[in-house]
Amino acid sequence: MKHTLLSASVAVTLALVASGSALAQSTTIKLGLVNVEPNSSASPVSGPFTPTDALSLKVQSQSTLFFSASREIDSHWEAELALGLPPTHDVSLVVLKPTAVPGSVAVQDGALSAKVRQVAPTVFANYRFGDSNSQMRPFVGVGLNFTKFDKTESTAVNDAVNGGPTTIKLKNSIGPALQLGVTAKLGGPWSVTGAWTTARVRTTMTTNTLGIERTADIVFHPSVFILAVGYSF
Repeated sequence: MKHTLLSASVAVTLALVASGSALAQSTTIKLGLVNVEPNSSASPVSGPFTPTDALSLKVQSQSTLFFSASREIDSHWEAELALGLPPTHDVSLVVLKPTAVPGSVAVQDGALSAKVRQVAPTVFANYRFGDSNSQMRPFVGVGLNFTKFDKTESTAVNDAVNGGPTTIKLKNSIGPALQLGVTAKLGGPWSVTGAWTTARVRTTMTTNTLGIERTADIVFHPSVFILAVGYSF
């Protein structure tokens, strides 16, 4: 179902681009930097041999390369596919109840417990204020985000806390996205864009340690800050 919705959103975006191709003024490619602050909140880890409400986790921020491609539909609307070099986030152990776990576990509060890469393409329909001759064009965009978590790695700390070698899986997420920003002309085909983006991202993490599975639900309220140079043609 999630893959069907994502495919449908991409199809709608392409249809919008096609319908406006006769009026389209330009295609813009953007390249820059992005900082992803996940603002994650996770439920306590639950499962066999796990103290109730004792352990959780926190996903840390990361910076990476950003790129996107957009196509004008008319003088105000554009369709954009936003991508980037998939960042790998550090995941820290959070000890919620030190008295409920062994001392060797309690002292690991804040320690690196895992690494997780996220791939998060997002399609936007952007409305740009002003006109094509404006030097500065603020914009607002609404769209759909798909986040896939892959290349997970459990650290020695996490293996020790769980009681042995541990594998980690996280469910994919799909949800609405929003962005606000402004584009400034630099001269000729060049421009610079600053933007803030967020999306609804929810997942369930499942760990497996020698056949013992433990889970935690994670909700992200990301703040994604983008600074990119654009070239229009």
